[in-house]
Amino acid sequence: MTPPLPDTPTLSTADLLALVDMGRELAAELDLRTLLPRILARACGLTDSPDGSVILYDPDRRDLYFAEAVGRDAAKLVETWGRSRVKGIPLDGSKAGQVFTTGRSLLVDALAGDVEHFKGVDADTRRTTESMICVPLTVGTERLGVMQLLNKASGDYSTRDVALLEHFAGLAAVALRNATLVNDLLAHMGWYEAHGTTADPLELLATIRRPAHNEELTVMFADMRGYNRLCQELDRPEQVQSILNEFLTALASAVLDAGGIVNKFLGDGLLAIFRGERTAERAVRCAVRLTTDMAQMRDRWDRSTNASLEFLDIGMGIATDTVIIGTIGTARVRDFTVLGTGVNLAAHLTRDARQGRRILVDKRTYFAVRDLVIADPGEEFELKKPDQPQGRRYERYCVHRLKDGAAGSGPAPAAASTTPASAVGSSTSTATRDSVFISYSHADTEWLERLKLHLKPHIRKRRLTVWDDTQIKPGAAWKEEIRRALDSAKVAVLLVSPHFLASDFITDEEVPPLLAAARAAGLTVVWFAISACAYDQTDIPGYQAALDPKHPLDSLTPAEVNAALVDACRKISDALG
Repeated sequence: MTPPLPDTPTLSTADLLALVDMGRELAAELDLRTLLPRILARACGLTDSPDGSVILYDPDRRDLYFAEAVGRDAAKLVETWGRSRVKGIPLDGSKAGQVFTTGRSLLVDALAGDVEHFKGVDADTRRTTESMICVPLTVGTERLGVMQLLNKASGDYSTRDVALLEHFAGLAAVALRNATLVNDLLAHMGWYEAHGTTADPLELLATIRRPAHNEELTVMFADMRGYNRLCQELDRPEQVQSILNEFLTALASAVLDAGGIVNKFLGDGLLAIFRGERTAERAVRCAVRLTTDMAQMRDRWDRSTNASLEFLDIGMGIATDTVIIGTIGTARVRDFTVLGTGVNLAAHLTRDARQGRRILVDKRTYFAVRDLVIADPGEEFELKKPDQPQGRRYERYCVHRLKDGAAGSGPAPAAASTTPASAVGSSTSTATRDSVFISYSHADTEWLERLKLHLKPHIRKRRLTVWDDTQIKPGAAWKEEIRRALDSAKVAVLLVSPHFLASDFITDEEVPPLLAAARAAGLTVVWFAISACAYDQTDIPGYQAALDPKHPLDSLTPAEVNAALVDACRKISDALG
């Protein structure tokens, strides 16, 4: 058994002041994709830990998963044991589970020989955990998960490290709960969109509270065909629920990946909104993807039961129009939604999208995408209210698929990170490259934030898109997300440091396709040194240095750092052309 911790030491005044400053910093951050890496960067800095993770509890699966990780194996941990995991960390038989269950911190050295240490993660990463601090993330009586730091660089962990981390974990847990509550509130109010949006959660709340206004956008309804029959064919309600949950998850994932907003789940379907640039194209690409996803899911469901499920299908209606968007209702009961003829058109098209006609679009949507799709000739239909003797006539088109060559060159979502579908190394022209890709080590998150701060005026003026891996949703297919982001990048910025050069993931997975794109596909590489390091032992010096590497940023005064970052951002902006 792990011995109990000795009495908690008294923290110094400097320790307490540092915690106060960190508490203010975390309390001001309500975006989970930024908050999680920031929490780990601070925790690792407090304890001189190269590896760390935030491990959260999943009440549905009753296990733990990696919500964020830093260190050499961070990306693999989040991919394999993250939110979209195949396997989770058990509550029984793991140190993380023990800390979560008991609410008591652990400090353990020589974990390799500890029979109570869960070895599954070590086996996956092929790396032995040597020492560990694990503390609970608790708000009041609610436990959110644990924070775990590994392999202290400067010796053994001390009880002071534990005390510091326990206090910091209390601040981090409150920040995590607040960010989660705000994001849940946005979702329940009808504005659930992908990570990587440019708007702050508080800005989104302010937007939702604005009076209703007119806006041109694209509306998409999607429904399952055959749901009522499915309920009759399957004997077990949990089977039906499992199929419906997977179907709705696929709908939401496709909408989010296309930069859309999931506004409402409607029984066995949903209402999605696409705002910003090329809304019709993004909506149609989303719909085409869903026809493929539906066929694959139906085949898998059919093999899992003796009943034939070939009758299951999907129907989607898409319309582009100027609609009323905003919050309706009273001060006590509100609903964020869209209203107007375009919404009615999309709903009507969805009702008729059946018997092999899976995607029906209105005239405006069709003419926005006609060069990209294979579709039937237009036909007239009437849209009227039940109490009207005669309605208005409109045109609709049945879209079957994307044309050859159109599937892999999709546009970036307007309000989310740039994620076109083709892979790095394709023949994407430089004309489609219009974003900035930032490559960095998670240990240098503070420098990433400083760079993004100085890039903000350029982003605002030129409407640039800046991508870094904090925009990857926890548990997402990170390799594919990175490939997509690189495929749309015109400039790649490398934040070079000892951590950057020591990262096996950056060296093996991120830099090779990045440099390949620089050689073959019109990507410009710009780099600068954060700290003194052996960059001259790599291929990096062959590319443009935004700052003199003889004077790394951490060797400069604060004023000199700001001046250097201003200069670097100008060069990055210039490289975009």
